Amino acid sequence: MSRSPRAALLAAGVAALVVACADTDPTEAQIARGGELYERHCAACHGGATGGDISDIPPRHNAEGHTWHHADCELERIVLEGMPQREGYPEMPAFGEELSEEDVEAILAHIKTWWEPYQRASQAETTEQVC
Repeated sequence: MSRSPRAALLAAGVAALVVACADTDPTEAQIARGGELYERHCAACHGGATGGDISDIPPRHNAEGHTWHHADCELERIVLEGMPQREGYPEMPAFGEELSEEDVEAILAHIKTWWEPYQRASQAETTEQVC
């Protein structure tokens, strides 16, 4: 069963609209909310906007850390599901009972404001490839 050219064009347009809506920039309100959530749930272990280096454990989420090397879907999974303790590394508790996916998206939007433009671009490309 083949589709008409008009139906194919309409389907392509809807798909492009869905992608465009998914890639919208975070709002200032979302970034601010992410900052509040980060301070409450993350900063005690992961630090703030400055300091640290790429080898810190728990990792820094600022430009000195390595968080920007990971795709959004990976970071969301780690925050919501946690990570078991491994040799030489502390356990990352799961926050799935306390934070929603929208909360994690807000936290990530906040963290990304600390990154250099090339880090944000690299991380966006990784997210596009992985998620």
